[in-house]
Amino acid sequence: MSSVNGSNTVAAEILRLLRSAGVETAFGIPGVHNLAFWNALDKQMPRIISVRHEQSAVYAADGLARATGGIGVAITTTGPGAANAIGAFGEASISKSPVLLIASEAPIRNRAIGKYRGFLHEMEDQSALFAPLAKRLADGRVLANSASDAKDALNLIVEAIHHLRAAPTGSAYVGIPADILNQELVTYNQEITRSTDMTIDLKQTCELIKNSDRVVIWAGGGAIEFSGEIAGLADHLSALILTSFAGRGVANESEGYLQLPIHEKEASDALGSADLLIIIGSQFDGMNTKNWTLNLPNKVIVIDSYPELHARNLKVDISLKMNLSTELFTELRKIPAKAKWIDAKDLAQKVRNRISTSKDGSRGMALVSAIDSSWPKSGQILCDMCIAGYWFGGYSIGMRPRRVAYPVGWGTLGFALPASIGAATAGNPTLVICGDGGIAFALSELATIVQEKLPVTILLHDDGGYGMLRYDQSVMDHPKRGVDLFNPDWGLIAKGYGIDFRATTIENLSSDLATAASKGTPQMILITEELYPPKTTSPRWRED
Repeated sequence: MSSVNGSNTVAAEILRLLRSAGVETAFGIPGVHNLAFWNALDKQMPRIISVRHEQSAVYAADGLARATGGIGVAITTTGPGAANAIGAFGEASISKSPVLLIASEAPIRNRAIGKYRGFLHEMEDQSALFAPLAKRLADGRVLANSASDAKDALNLIVEAIHHLRAAPTGSAYVGIPADILNQELVTYNQEITRSTDMTIDLKQTCELIKNSDRVVIWAGGGAIEFSGEIAGLADHLSALILTSFAGRGVANESEGYLQLPIHEKEASDALGSADLLIIIGSQFDGMNTKNWTLNLPNKVIVIDSYPELHARNLKVDISLKMNLSTELFTELRKIPAKAKWIDAKDLAQKVRNRISTSKDGSRGMALVSAIDSSWPKSGQILCDMCIAGYWFGGYSIGMRPRRVAYPVGWGTLGFALPASIGAATAGNPTLVICGDGGIAFALSELATIVQEKLPVTILLHDDGGYGMLRYDQSVMDHPKRGVDLFNPDWGLIAKGYGIDFRATTIENLSSDLATAASKGTPQMILITEELYPPKTTSPRWRED
């Protein structure tokens, strides 16, 4: 039985649950099986921004989650609609973005249990597409499930909301048959298995820190909410602060914050010269550590909600499985203060000057400086997997947490443009840094950006193809094949969508970006200069 106006359906209650969890905007595409969500919309519900591809819906939800720290929600239809979202879902989940993908599934009343019959969009186990990527709970359960009835559907949504907020974050999939979405709401009880924090004995940890003179703190994306506490601890211990790409800007107000990626020799040498490394809220993954080839201090402490991962890749002396808290940092600051052993600001300035005057790095650093000096600190910046994005994602000044989103969790080309839709919904100036290859993945989302009047500026770096792969082929002495692309007249493309367009140079980029940010309307800026890849890219990891 269904409600005519949609206000009393299971779909309507799901939207109310999302709103009560702080979700104001979701992203999706209506389909024959999920129309119950659109039928239920009113002023009390989250709005749903309609994108042009299901993958974009999840990227947009991811962009919103990275920019705000809240839950990003994507809604797709059944079968191919859900399947289209897998790549973006993987990037979100592996990057630990709290993203909830809700998809309709074929009506349950028509299905034979465990057997495919051939209805439109039907498949036997839709949630199984997402299970390898979704967040896994401590008890082994995976947040990728299909509902069997109305009560189950609502409980799965409530459970996902609860667990997506808990560290370590990740993404969840909930599939709901179309006929269940349209059912009138039934009374239900919210059934959630809640985890409890264990009491942690910090005595051994404090002793190890006390007996170490040169401390390095490595902060990741899981440390963002405790940026101030980490800065205070670092200043108290005179610690050097390094961050992962996701943690860029965490504790940036500290004297010890190093405005460099670890991939530069001087930064990695500084890490190796320390006698203690404290990893806080970071996966310490391969892209951030040159596949764990960094020379680490002799002593390593991990403070994380999932420290088991670290033991697979490095020797850990103390592993604290816990959620971060103010009380934790209060206890750690009881350790006696330490003398300064390194000047992070001086080190960063010398290295940045070296790169800026080098043959291979001068133009890349000029690009980074132009963006950093002109784009508002309060604005968002989304990098794609392209040489310009690699430069800014690795070398930008960490002005604040959540300013820059960089898709190196799973490494998905085509992330930045659709993710900007979500990041820009807060109304802040939003910059997309993408290449001519990546923008083509979601070029149709220019229509979404214009339709929603989003303050998005696209900095398009057209180097005639897949520039990073072209470099890879060169250094590996492979033939150059498949990397050169035919590209359209970008000015005509922008004009077709009603987007302001200008071609510029790196020398004039700062002024052009400042103008674009001040307008608050969709803009496209084109640069065509070829850039040498930075040392954060894997083909250059072995260089001195």
